[in-house]
Amino acid sequence: KLEIALENGHTILIENLGETIDAVLMPVIQRASIKRGSKLFIKLGDKDCDFHPDFRLYLHTKLSNPHYPPEIQAETTLINFTVTMAGLEDQLLNLVVEKERPDLASLSNDLVVQQNGFTIKMKQLEDDILSKLASSEGEITENVALIESLEETKRISDDIQQKSELGLKTQKDILVASEKYRSVANRSSLLFFLMTDLVKIHTYYIYSLAAFQQVFDHGIAISGSPNSSNETEDGEGSGEEFDVSARCDLLRQNITLCVFNYIRRGLFEVDKLTVATLLTLKILVNDGEMETNEVDFLINGGSSIDPGNMGPLHEWMDENIWKKVKALESMPRFKGIGDSMQSDSDDWEAWFDIEKVEEAEIPGEFKEKLNALDKLMLLRAMRPDRLINSLASFVGDTMGKDYVSQKPFSMDSTYGETSKRTPIFFVLFAGVDPTPWVESLGKEKGISAENKRFINISMGQGQEAPAEAIVKRFAQEGGWVMLQNCHLMSSWVPRLERLLEVVSEDAHEDFRCFISAEPPAMASMRNMPESLMQSCIKVANEAPSDVKSNLIRAWDNFSPETLESCSKPNEMKACLFSLCWFHAVVCGRRRFGQQGWSRKYSFNTGDLLICSNVLQSYLDANLIVPWDDLRYIFGEIMYGGHITDAWDRRTCNTYLQVYQQEGLFNGLELAPGFKSPSPNEMDYDAYIKYADTAMPPESPLLFGLHPNAEIGYLTNSTEKLFFDILAMGGGGDGASGDDSSNAVREVMTSIQDRLPEEFEMVTLTLKAKPLLEGPAGPYIVVALQECGRMNALLSEIRKSISDLDKGLKGQLNMSQAMEDLVTAFVLNQWPGRNPFSKCTWEKLAWSSQKNLMSQFSDMLLRVEQLVKWTNELETPKSIWLPGLFNPSSYLTAAQQVTARNTGLALDKMTIETHVTN
Repeated sequence: KLEIALENGHTILIENLGETIDAVLMPVIQRASIKRGSKLFIKLGDKDCDFHPDFRLYLHTKLSNPHYPPEIQAETTLINFTVTMAGLEDQLLNLVVEKERPDLASLSNDLVVQQNGFTIKMKQLEDDILSKLASSEGEITENVALIESLEETKRISDDIQQKSELGLKTQKDILVASEKYRSVANRSSLLFFLMTDLVKIHTYYIYSLAAFQQVFDHGIAISGSPNSSNETEDGEGSGEEFDVSARCDLLRQNITLCVFNYIRRGLFEVDKLTVATLLTLKILVNDGEMETNEVDFLINGGSSIDPGNMGPLHEWMDENIWKKVKALESMPRFKGIGDSMQSDSDDWEAWFDIEKVEEAEIPGEFKEKLNALDKLMLLRAMRPDRLINSLASFVGDTMGKDYVSQKPFSMDSTYGETSKRTPIFFVLFAGVDPTPWVESLGKEKGISAENKRFINISMGQGQEAPAEAIVKRFAQEGGWVMLQNCHLMSSWVPRLERLLEVVSEDAHEDFRCFISAEPPAMASMRNMPESLMQSCIKVANEAPSDVKSNLIRAWDNFSPETLESCSKPNEMKACLFSLCWFHAVVCGRRRFGQQGWSRKYSFNTGDLLICSNVLQSYLDANLIVPWDDLRYIFGEIMYGGHITDAWDRRTCNTYLQVYQQEGLFNGLELAPGFKSPSPNEMDYDAYIKYADTAMPPESPLLFGLHPNAEIGYLTNSTEKLFFDILAMGGGGDGASGDDSSNAVREVMTSIQDRLPEEFEMVTLTLKAKPLLEGPAGPYIVVALQECGRMNALLSEIRKSISDLDKGLKGQLNMSQAMEDLVTAFVLNQWPGRNPFSKCTWEKLAWSSQKNLMSQFSDMLLRVEQLVKWTNELETPKSIWLPGLFNPSSYLTAAQQVTARNTGLALDKMTIETHVTN
């Protein structure tokens, strides 16, 4: 086709390009033509083809952010069709008006057609006059026909002018009426750009404008029919006035909730609160209810460079917390909070030590001065471990409880959103199998493996051809195909994406494609085509981490028939509920990291279902409940089969000793404040209601852990949440390029101004040479090694910042390392921590999880210690061991010095640690 188009001067369009372009196309793209005589030729492969001057080539890609080599950008004209926020807002405004006021939309279209008709008519009249003037003979003033034609033309022109003025007035009235729906379009545009930013968290979170428009239409549809008959064309009420403002509020609420539910269905559990928080902050800033600088402070945190004296606070407050508190004073409502803490130190200490500090009153005058967002900022500075719960409450109070509590996944409602062109993509997690969901729904719809209209294929080597054949056959005949574990076939999946695009054009209405894959090892990696993920409905029905959700989810796997089918229904109910509680606890412990389990065991629903079958069989076969047998099977075989650590196995068996015993029938306390209900008074639904209402608030005590066990987990969760929000551009209305560039320059200037000079290694070596043979020689070696490593880091920081400064000024080309450095500065992240980054700061530095400015301050303290040590090269009386690149080298030096002084063997030396007051 390309050859024919080249020879005949046709236009050719090549769609869906990846980031690599076939080498055969390069001569055409570069227009590398050869002239032979009067003809032009282009080499296409190994053949010379005629090159027609009218030939045109268009290249098209679906990639949202493609990276093409510079020669492609130089040889082609790049056109970016990505929609802007203002442009999308105008488009959505037209859609809203079309749905809400079809009379206005119709009238507006008629006016456009009328105006176009008037323009065409005037052009025809002008052409007609010019033609008659050109063909006129003799004196024009004596040409009666021409004069009459001119008068008729003037009359028509005046008539068109009057109608145009009337049409323009009507158009203005329509615009005034349409503008009343502007807030709906503005909110919807904000939601779409929030959706597009989510891909920065994970590559699975990618959505198309077409998918968004479907959700947008659904949000309007569920709002009911507008009562537009009571409103006139100019937007004024007639008779019973139509409240447009209330209607817009309803539309905004429904569209926002529909979009959030659509997004949330495909989110991992760890990201749901992040997205809900980001959505809330963006809406509040966009609606003018919150200042951008306040939100930025909440997200970025803050630390004062010169916090001043702590006074009595040093007895209980960490120095880093004091720096953050003093940084809060830059906000007007926090003015004087540091002085208040110093004067009321005991009250603030008591508040600080409260377990659920977010529920306690703030001491002094600040309990009246601070609003909900201010309290979040205060917790961010002083108690970040309680911020997760506070954010959930803040989102629930601001947006509604639907944004923090999710209904159980419904396969039926998800299926209602699909079509022959829209596949469903299931994200696979440990213990989550979507096959039963699809099979049970298929049976309800009359589609099953028995009638050969449902086929489940587990992808692997050699399964490509059968899968393609089934997709083609079911697209013609109608049927469901489920392609599992597609992450194992990443090289074939692009072919599947193209196949689905082709067959869906004229596919049978009953054709559906279900795809499942495990997420990649890292969130920034891709194992699925971008365009396929955009077109799919994504389902990430991950097991929740809280006990209540896990308990209800576990109980939901059974039915009233399960309980009644046992010969001992009361015993079955009590034991099964206790088993579900045990399942919820062992699954929930995973979130506590090493304090929960030594490794993340893959406990899953399959273990629970098999244990329930064993439970029923043993109850049916025995006169009394065989507790020992059940505990052994559950703890050593079923759940214990996953466990490899002896202490973890002991923990699992201890849970079963407590939960599976005779006391279940007599109000056994499963957790503090949560007793096993009497099975005589409970049925299947009553257990669900009991779990939902009687469950104590979520805390480590439900797992039998100390209340402090969740501090590390919650603090890390808070940091991850705000880092992800920062990676997506923050919670404001989006910074401009100039603002971002200014922020980067501020960071660069701050670092350059405080960056210490490198150590003079030549001078240090000469000074150290006579001391190396002395008794403190090993310590001198450590000092020189530390200074050398610090010099390498300082040199790289200075060089990379200097290069970036030149790149921003245009004196150097921006390299990938410079772009990664800019990204790290924007995110307040130590450069190089991202494993794909080209920056080398992380490789040259020590292991740390601190942010950029905190780690830089840490580096200055390390340099200060080395400067004091190397001034006289005397062994310090005390040393900050974690402040060394290699602390173990100093300990080894201490052993060497001791061995030389005592004459003992070095390999017999050990280090003892004594804790003092």
